[in-house]
Amino acid sequence: MKSFFTSSTLFFIASLFVACEYFSTTTYTPQQISQASQWSEKDQLPSFEVCQDTPEQDRFLCFKNTISSAVSDALDAESLVANQLIDQEISLLLTVDKTGEITLAEIENSNDLMDALPELSAVLEAAIAGLPFAIPAKKSNVGIEVATQLKLPIRITALEQ
Repeated sequence: MKSFFTSSTLFFIASLFVACEYFSTTTYTPQQISQASQWSEKDQLPSFEVCQDTPEQDRFLCFKNTISSAVSDALDAESLVANQLIDQEISLLLTVDKTGEITLAEIENSNDLMDALPELSAVLEAAIAGLPFAIPAKKSNVGIEVATQLKLPIRITALEQ
């Protein structure tokens, strides 16, 4: 019985040393986290369902073209009247969240343009709001959907009326 107690005690102590490995925590430096968060070629960019039939290397181009067409169609459908001659490039900062919803986060370089075309902001917001839900971007190293931001440049030209 004493032998059983001794061997049981040794087994218990040995298992504590082995089990300590499961209680250790790994800490990562900010540089390691930043490096793991960087976009890689293996990660999947956001897309639309209509772009899924295109070859993988062309899906993001299809995604951007779909957004550009929606914005262009919305601008063409409106009768915006400028109070001055306009030939300016602006950038739309778009956010695609983890669920695939696309929102207009910001219109960059637009102060003069918004003064000349006050309705432009509302037209652009409506065009982006009318887009279908996207297939969100996916980080392949962790296998989860992630939010992304895209910058879409747009050239606005108008004659003075």
